[in-house]
Amino acid sequence: MAGIETAQHVKLNYEIAGVGERVLAYLLDGFFIGVYYFVLAAVSVSLGEYLGDDILDKQWIVIAVIVIPITLYHLLMEVFWKGYSIGKRIVGIRVAKIDGTRADLSGYLLRWIFRLVEITMVGGVLAFVTILVNGKGQRLGDIVAKTCVIKDRKKVKLDETLFAELDEDYEPVYEQVRELGDKDISVIRKVLSSRSKYDHDTWFLMLQRTAKLIEEKADISRGDMNALSFLETVISDYNALHGE
Repeated sequence: MAGIETAQHVKLNYEIAGVGERVLAYLLDGFFIGVYYFVLAAVSVSLGEYLGDDILDKQWIVIAVIVIPITLYHLLMEVFWKGYSIGKRIVGIRVAKIDGTRADLSGYLLRWIFRLVEITMVGGVLAFVTILVNGKGQRLGDIVAKTCVIKDRKKVKLDETLFAELDEDYEPVYEQVRELGDKDISVIRKVLSSRSKYDHDTWFLMLQRTAKLIEEKADISRGDMNALSFLETVISDYNALHGE
């Protein structure tokens, strides 16, 4: 597990992908890239027999349909599939920022640029050694991009997401909750769901601190309402207000 501290200064945890999982994802991606290449080769042979001309003899076609897609595979996959490649998806790992949130384009781009050196040019040896030495599951590209590769949560229950089940006639208690964002609600969810990971006193302090930060950010006064009830109410209000 790796510790992270959110923008709200609440300590949370996520699980870093192991070296073996990353290697397996890499091999799977290599397999699918190989399948792509051989399918194109087979199509080329078939078309060549039909047209009397091997289309892969044309350099611009080779560059357009083989070199560019294969070279950009990891970058495009991670950008458009939110941190996944096919191999990562199968293994159950993904690229994320070091605070556990979704990486941005610049992060994916930096990882890809360094990949060309760490993995493509030296067969992954440099990346492998860096991950082992770093201790945080990061290769050089991750360190520069401030990203890491984390394990997916296999099963996500409704009460672990941003959403909450509400009665149809539910009326929001705090209209100021409109000022909060998905990240704020995500932090609250993670704090609430972390009860089993900490002793009661530590978890209680986390609740109090989170409630105080939410009060200050949204300019809310919870009065005599305890921190747990307040945070649960904030989540319900957020879903009610954003579901209008």
